[in-house]
Amino acid sequence: MPSRDPEATATEFADRFTAKDAATATEAAALLSETGREAVLDAFSAGLQFGELDAEDALEEFRYGLYGQYGESAGVGDVTTDGAEVSVELAFADGSQRLDLRVADGEVADFALPSEYEPPAYAEADAFTERGVTVDAGDVALDGTLAVPDGDGPFAGVVLVHGAGIHDPDGTAGESKLLQDFAWGLATEGIAALRYEKRLHDHDVAPEEHTLDTVVVDDAVAALDELASADTVDEDALFVAGHSQGGLAAPRIADRHGGVAGVVSLDGPSGTEPDPDDVRHLRYFLEPDGDLDEDQEALLAQQQETAQRLVDRDYEPDEVLRDKPGRWWDSVLDYDPGALAESIDAPVFALKTGRADPEAQPELVEMHRELLADWRDLDLGEAGRVAFYDGLGHYFQTGHEPSTMTHLQFADNVAEHAVRDVAEWVRGVADT
Repeated sequence: MPSRDPEATATEFADRFTAKDAATATEAAALLSETGREAVLDAFSAGLQFGELDAEDALEEFRYGLYGQYGESAGVGDVTTDGAEVSVELAFADGSQRLDLRVADGEVADFALPSEYEPPAYAEADAFTERGVTVDAGDVALDGTLAVPDGDGPFAGVVLVHGAGIHDPDGTAGESKLLQDFAWGLATEGIAALRYEKRLHDHDVAPEEHTLDTVVVDDAVAALDELASADTVDEDALFVAGHSQGGLAAPRIADRHGGVAGVVSLDGPSGTEPDPDDVRHLRYFLEPDGDLDEDQEALLAQQQETAQRLVDRDYEPDEVLRDKPGRWWDSVLDYDPGALAESIDAPVFALKTGRADPEAQPELVEMHRELLADWRDLDLGEAGRVAFYDGLGHYFQTGHEPSTMTHLQFADNVAEHAVRDVAEWVRGVADT
């Protein structure tokens, strides 16, 4: 029977939660009350969730996220008690994380892993100023932020485009702010940067209009117009930099706008057609070590079936597959970002990440290198460049593998060297 002493109960929960043995860690859920189980689920960021979770699943995800952010557990540190409220320091190889619990009747009734974003050290607040802007996208007005270096200018300027999902101007995911980090880092390096809210963040898109152009491309073209209109920005040195889905769309955005000096793909793919026989990324997304249970194998098979239907175009325009209507998939599958990257009159810098565990995830390592090779096979212009960041994850953060996207719940920043590489490339292209 659990101890009714809050400190003892909280310490036992923390010991189980951080145990290296996964089975012992799952047993931490046995110390949760019904309210505590709900609190564990409430603590999980909805944007990082894939499928339905129970408290045991969520605790496992948190453990993977903590490992991804901080490395191996070093046990329980200081414990502070204030009545039923208990704060436990969880120690790890590369840092620590506070665990806040409330204990009632010998059970854990509340659960939180507080973490708060902090600006990156490489962003010098006195090197640039920011102001709010409005991106006139025709049918809607999108809130944006323009970071401008201090000085006379005019400066080269970059429009930052979101990845998939419903994002604010900062590109917030969990406690990460990818677009803000890039914007502040670029502005510190003397490059203006405009970031804006994604249309889906605060505006509805009719199902019949849900396409790559409506959701991503059209608004980014309007953002380039807004950037070009700024007095301090050199309209002959405009760049578009997109993350993930935004990187996929970046060549199309540049082509649609015209006169763009360069394109940056931040871990965007060079192709769009899924391979039903290649489920490596899905397998490791479901379980970081790739060892799936029966339910996960069934879900994986379902995803393979969906991929085959996408390749065969076996769907209706209004049918929803992978949370998007068929007309979205038509607009994506009809588009070849690699071919367009070769044909546009602008060089492309493709940054490919590849953080994976070669022992636990050998197939994922191989997949990353194949995707890198796809980019390297393209003619991206005389000033084009492809760079591989094997120590960085999809959000350009360092960390440990195997992990899950849950590591984004624990605050970190885009790696400085990735920001500096983009800044150096933009300056080099703008000066030619």
